[in-house]
Amino acid sequence: MHDFFLPLAAACYLLATLQLYRELTAGSSNPRGAIALTLLGAVCHVLAQATHWLGPDPSASYLNVLSLCALTVVLLLLTSLLTPNRLFEAGLIALPMAALVLLGEWLLPAPAQLINTPDARISLHVISSVMAFGLLSIAGVYALFVALMDHFLRRHQLNPLMRALPALNVLESLLFGLIKAGFVLLTLSLASGLLFIDNLMAQHLAHKTLLSVLAWLVFGTLLWGRRYRGWRGRTAVRLTIGGILLLALSYFGSKWVLEVVLARSWS
Repeated sequence: MHDFFLPLAAACYLLATLQLYRELTAGSSNPRGAIALTLLGAVCHVLAQATHWLGPDPSASYLNVLSLCALTVVLLLLTSLLTPNRLFEAGLIALPMAALVLLGEWLLPAPAQLINTPDARISLHVISSVMAFGLLSIAGVYALFVALMDHFLRRHQLNPLMRALPALNVLESLLFGLIKAGFVLLTLSLASGLLFIDNLMAQHLAHKTLLSVLAWLVFGTLLWGRRYRGWRGRTAVRLTIGGILLLALSYFGSKWVLEVVLARSWS
């Protein structure tokens, strides 16, 4: 059933993107057709995730986690319809990205690892860590779109691409919504990681932990600056990309050095 719902959800998201573009260009402030298609896609997406994660042998690959993060983004768009700060226009970017992730999960082979460990602390740490990295990675993609739009707006170049994209403030609101969610998960990851670290140096976790804490500080500073100093645009983009690079280096760089260069293990 998991493989049945994945392409169905992707198709709904792609159709919703086309319908949203048509309705927005027609001047509609309430794109009901796009919302209905997105809601149908989200239901299929939820069913796909439920059959995968709640099955007898749940396993996780990076594509599985990215799919879960993409679902989070779509649900954020839909729930924003219930608030004064509507973000659904950002679906012009978010929905095709979600469809691409779903098609990747459906078609591409990816190494997966069983997560039915009896130690709940380790499960919490692993899931929150990968979810944080996945959400913040998606935030990094949106940060690139923000940088692109800021570049064209500063030069007053309103080309067809710019006119098709959602408003800059809408995209920035979605970007910071994802950063907030990723920051909470990263905090949970660091806190839960402290529960099973016996010896930081003996377990070869010093560099990984330090880089993760630095990334946490970068994102925390960005959220503080957004709230109290009104940071946006280039400042937000640079700090977002910097934090993601630190996180990537924390996991992939440390893992490569430890396992390939030093032939050791985190355990």
